[in-house]
Amino acid sequence: MKFKDSKKFSLKKFLLLPPVFSAAASVIMTVVVESLSRHDFFGGFKFIYEHPQFFILNCLIIFAAMSLTYFSPKRFFTQFMVLFVFFALGVTNFVLLFTRTQPFEAVDISILRTGISIVNVYLNTFEIILIIAAVVLSVAGLVLLCIKTKKHPVQIRYTAVFALISVAVCAACITFYSVFGLIPSNLGDANDAYEKYGFTYCFARSIFDRGISEPEDYSEATVEEILESVGSDRTDKPKTKPNIIMIQLESFMDPSYFKNIEFETDPVPNYIRLKEEGLSGLMSVPNVGSGTANTEFEVLTGMCLDYFGTGEYPYKTILQSRNCETVCYNLGELGYSSHAFHNHTGTFYNRNTAYKNLGFDTFTPVEYMNSYETNPLGWVKDYVLTEQTIDALDSTEGRDFVFAVTVQGHGKYPETPVDGEKLIKAEFDGEYSEGYIHQMEYYAYQLWETDDFLGRLINQLEDYGEKCVVVAYGDHQPSLEYTADDISLPDKHAVEYVVWANFDMGLTAGERHDLESYQLSAYVLSRLGINNGTITKLHQNYYVNDDYQRALEMLQYDMLYGESYGSEDKYISPEMKMGVHDISVNDVNIIGEDTYIIGRGFTQASNVKINGRGAESIYISDSVLLLRDRVLQDGDSVSIHQITNDFVELGCSEEYIYYIDEHADAPINSYDTED
Repeated sequence: MKFKDSKKFSLKKFLLLPPVFSAAASVIMTVVVESLSRHDFFGGFKFIYEHPQFFILNCLIIFAAMSLTYFSPKRFFTQFMVLFVFFALGVTNFVLLFTRTQPFEAVDISILRTGISIVNVYLNTFEIILIIAAVVLSVAGLVLLCIKTKKHPVQIRYTAVFALISVAVCAACITFYSVFGLIPSNLGDANDAYEKYGFTYCFARSIFDRGISEPEDYSEATVEEILESVGSDRTDKPKTKPNIIMIQLESFMDPSYFKNIEFETDPVPNYIRLKEEGLSGLMSVPNVGSGTANTEFEVLTGMCLDYFGTGEYPYKTILQSRNCETVCYNLGELGYSSHAFHNHTGTFYNRNTAYKNLGFDTFTPVEYMNSYETNPLGWVKDYVLTEQTIDALDSTEGRDFVFAVTVQGHGKYPETPVDGEKLIKAEFDGEYSEGYIHQMEYYAYQLWETDDFLGRLINQLEDYGEKCVVVAYGDHQPSLEYTADDISLPDKHAVEYVVWANFDMGLTAGERHDLESYQLSAYVLSRLGINNGTITKLHQNYYVNDDYQRALEMLQYDMLYGESYGSEDKYISPEMKMGVHDISVNDVNIIGEDTYIIGRGFTQASNVKINGRGAESIYISDSVLLLRDRVLQDGDSVSIHQITNDFVELGCSEEYIYYIDEHADAPINSYDTED
């Protein structure tokens, strides 16, 4: 009996040895996380069979993290915390892949604040409550575990050697895989990368992999050589100088590309007409199912995201502190004003900062818009952008570049009926779930309304008094569960663009030209005889060269991370104005115990401040805000502040000072002056 007990004790002691326990925990956690990532109970075991070398890599990452826990006196709690973090990340990815096609990346944490404001689109009330309860219980459990866990003496030398070896082996493995090409420098499609290389490795890489690595032969001489080959001439007086309107359509694609679906009504008749009458083509974009901001970035800058970090959004990283060549700056050399519009919150992907560095003169998010409706999921309908676009064109005497980003077609699309929905019915050839059929029919109607917006805008521009070019394109394919085999497109990165003009710009009916999204702006400008900008000329003149991609990477690095040999910091961010028109307070009327703020440009996002302190107000109209049961005092200052639903102030009006003339029967109001 004593012999058996001794054997059990020895086995237990062996299993608790740091290398043994860490290895076992790493293997088990990797299997669990990969099963969650694949939505397959046996997914982790399939990963071992299909990609054993990458399974080992993922295990080594967790193993290295586990080795560091032995520095903690409360070792059991620290080990549990490490494993809990990996498990929580796996569960988060598991949940996200039910709501979109893009896996969980580090950048998703950075947009968590604005993401919370639209969580109701992706999750129902019960699911939200369940998640909140799980988070609360987890935190409470961790706190209790920390209190209850006993302390153990730390063997510093043994632990240091063990941790050093573990981290070194993990780093050596990653380096080996990279040097010998087992893992490419660019992971390409995120879904394929996570499937092949594993969730733990890909997510960890998305944390640390940022920016563009310095090219091996980067130097002033190399940059000058590229610039000389590209050419330095620019178009100061192009043959035609029209207004240029680019419209990025959320999740937009011609649904006729779905092989086994036939809709009772064509969801995109205006888009089809534009393809038939003018220039169009396929365009390869960097993301699938999400990543709107990255398609924007490529179109506006002409830069290729392949050279950036894993899952990186430049809007959230380098463009928060740096500017670079964009179509806005290039057209600004010709006297254009640049306006951005997005019928969603202004802080999403930090557009309120990124757009300034991209060179826009004005930015109008939904907080500066009025008279709009929302679809059944709460996304603002796209028709609101028609008036905004015309208003921008009317706001200046010169030519304008208008960049509008729609949002109505955004997923997640409902699998069951929702209040207020409209559907375009379809016939499906094959076996499809009722949920998928409903999603597709819901999506088709959102396409129809977005297409209707596009048609109405074209109709207004046909008779507009100035020359106009419209470029409309999808930002990415929709977040729906289908494969590349289900569509008659090259892959799931393919979208379409169309070009229309209200004058003869040499377009041929049905003309087709396929390109990358980072080539779109340069190509359209070339059709107008405009070549301003170094990267523009690179795409227009240098794309046939064998070292085209090397030159593009070099110029991107030089502009954003290098010494700016090619640009000499000539791109100076404008004082970007929020909204095309100023929000102003013109008068204050007091009726009884209520105060009415009279002005211009008020919206649902307008908040009143009295003497710098917030005052609860009621939106009446774009010219009236009500302060109920509040009477102003002589000398009070009134200002209007546009606040997002994540509590960020985008802009404010000038101060208005309220005065009372003691000798008059009614208050006298005036704007504050320095007198």
